[in-house]
Amino acid sequence: MTSIRSRLLLWIGLPFTLVGLLTLVTSYYVLSRQITETFDDMLLNAAERLERRIYSVDGELRINMHYFSISTLGSRGDGKIFYRIRDAEGNMLAGFDGLEDPPGPLDEPLFYDTRYAGNTLRAVATTFPVVRSTHSDQIEVIVAESTEARENLINEFLLTLSILIALGGLLAVTIALLAIHRGLAPLRSISRSLRRRSQNDLEPIEAEVPREVSTLVASINGLMQRMRQSIYNTQQFNADVSHQLRTPLSEIRALAELAVRQPDAPRARHNLHEIGRIAESAGYMVQQLLTLAKARHELVDASAMTEIDLAGTCREACTEAISRIYQRGQELEFCAADEDSRIVGDSVMLRWLVQNLIENASQHAGGSQPYRGTIYVAVCRCPDGTQLRVSDDGIGVSPQQLDRITERFYRASPETPGSGLGLAIVDEIARAHGASLAFDSPPGQGLMVTVTFPRPKPCSPAAGPAK
Repeated sequence: MTSIRSRLLLWIGLPFTLVGLLTLVTSYYVLSRQITETFDDMLLNAAERLERRIYSVDGELRINMHYFSISTLGSRGDGKIFYRIRDAEGNMLAGFDGLEDPPGPLDEPLFYDTRYAGNTLRAVATTFPVVRSTHSDQIEVIVAESTEARENLINEFLLTLSILIALGGLLAVTIALLAIHRGLAPLRSISRSLRRRSQNDLEPIEAEVPREVSTLVASINGLMQRMRQSIYNTQQFNADVSHQLRTPLSEIRALAELAVRQPDAPRARHNLHEIGRIAESAGYMVQQLLTLAKARHELVDASAMTEIDLAGTCREACTEAISRIYQRGQELEFCAADEDSRIVGDSVMLRWLVQNLIENASQHAGGSQPYRGTIYVAVCRCPDGTQLRVSDDGIGVSPQQLDRITERFYRASPETPGSGLGLAIVDEIARAHGASLAFDSPPGQGLMVTVTFPRPKPCSPAAGPAK
């Protein structure tokens, strides 16, 4: 696994290396052209100097030059010079006869590359008039110079430029290392702060960090907040379990001792019946506590939710509850409008929600007396989204109790059976789905619970195919 430092160095060094190579290649072509033009001008100047050294005596052309040297022609003196002078008839006047002729007409000075005596040459050919005694004549002059001087000058420049680029690269890497070291200082500070903490210290990180690191710090703090909440929920769950099970277990133990000590068989059977009832109630309490722990809204992963049909989910929940409702002498009515009822949610948790609403109406709609009416379940569209309504024809709930019925272990009728967790579970599931929960209980008209689910977003990443 590569470090941030090595990645930054790679992304700094690699572009710098490419830029350095591109600079060398570009400099080579630009410098070669400039040096070629400069040397060609010097070569043409050397050829033009010969014009002043050629003169006519009694119609014969002569050259006023005892020896021919590089300095005579005005060159740099680093290469070999070859020349050739001919008249219009092609007669050789001076120089090296073996030099190659120019490749084209000499309407103007012509530069070309050639070879002579094993040397690579750059040559210029030109003509100029010379006046003889009876007429004027055209003289052809070719001056060629070996290319060592040009190549040496280019190589020297490229070597100097390469050294400068290498030194610049080393300096850039050094500066980059220092900048990376300083830039990663906030991360090292956060790392040291986390290492020094105890395993139970989940307080937020308080540090002045750059904007680029603040997102990471906010994510870590959010994770710590969720961990603290998870630990708190676990502790609260354990406390709820121990508190709620202590009483029924004590009753079971006491009734069991009485049943052992009482010789009266009917009395013992009564105690055993109570033991079974309390054990069943304790089992239901444990099941509801586990459901509440799983339905905590802050622990639900919203990204795992998919697009489902709320009416179909409610129909499944009603089918599971119908036999139990009929055994209690009650009726269950389900109604779903012929409309689109798709929402984004978790089908299992939504079945829990519907089942708990039905069970709450079944056990508490009659108050202290068993309820013998109908439980209504309906799904319909509304301007804000999709609504689920569960209502009954029971005695209802007083306005003072409506604000507390979602509290854990609170029951509007303490004498009725139940765990006091049904509506708390409904509230957690609704919050996990971003739904709103409303209660309405007109005097003597029962209780209506309305859950309004928001419309699915058209481009919601969580939305998937309907189950």
